[in-house]
Amino acid sequence: MELRQLKYFVRIVELGSLSRASRDLYIAQPALSSQIANLEDELGVRLLSRSVRGVEPTVAGQTLYLHAQAVLRQVERLSHEVSTEFAKPGGPVSIGIPTSAANILAGPLIAATQQRFPDIQLQIVESLSGHLEELVANGRLELSLLFDASEGDQALSSKKSRAASFKKIPLLEEELFLLTAASKDTHTAATISIQEASRLRFVLPARTNATRRLIDHAFTSAGLTLDVMAELDSLSTIQSIVTSGLGATILSLSSIVGPRDPAILHARSIADVRLRRRLSLCSSDIVALGAAAECVIALLPELIRELVDQQRWPGAEFIETQAAVSSRKDIPLT
Repeated sequence: MELRQLKYFVRIVELGSLSRASRDLYIAQPALSSQIANLEDELGVRLLSRSVRGVEPTVAGQTLYLHAQAVLRQVERLSHEVSTEFAKPGGPVSIGIPTSAANILAGPLIAATQQRFPDIQLQIVESLSGHLEELVANGRLELSLLFDASEGDQALSSKKSRAASFKKIPLLEEELFLLTAASKDTHTAATISIQEASRLRFVLPARTNATRRLIDHAFTSAGLTLDVMAELDSLSTIQSIVTSGLGATILSLSSIVGPRDPAILHARSIADVRLRRRLSLCSSDIVALGAAAECVIALLPELIRELVDQQRWPGAEFIETQAAVSSRKDIPLT
């Protein structure tokens, strides 16, 4: 098995076509097909399924694709680190951040990285936790922050997930609040019971969303049914609908885009239920990380602790871990 064969195979899977991969790699298509055939013969399995729509990996091919990406990334990182052994940590580091966390974290993370490690270039992907989990699992991201149920929610924490095989550093727990449009008639109490909340109509993230699953579990456990009028993956659109008075939602305060104005959006704790989600820093357990990525891993707990301590991450509580204790330097925050 040769590195070039792995490179060819990964590019074919990414483009979904032998002809497109041939043009992209500047290799004649018969020669490219021959290389893949040799790879299939060596492994004794069929790696690609061909049809009029192009090619896609078989089950065995998907497994090879995930590992090949990891191998190629390691080779690229090896070359960079050997050539810069005595230099400062540098190069690209890819990291996923859920949209709500990015609202608070992205700017300070870029500023702190540039101040502490100016030769590191962050490649930030902002998306939902489910999608980011897939990107880490298939080697497209080195690191990602991912939301899941807090450690105390056993029914959800024990649920099997691809993230269970990740290296995880818990960083914070974040409360979820009932958010409604503020008005003269809005009840000014800081809390609401789950029974009262169940009488409202909701706009929520889709059922595949980790936060939505946590919300559904809380109401189902209380014997209550949610009246969901719409499901949306866009936090800004959910916020717009809620502020217009069309419905309520349950989200973290970090999900709010822009300054939180109590005169526009009213936030209440749901008093008789534990609605908290945990944010963890995750990396694949099959991909060794380079020096630059390890620097970002060391930086993130410190940075998040500072944001929580300065009350710039409302509704959040920092989780003290060994990774956080190991570094106590001040970080300039923007």
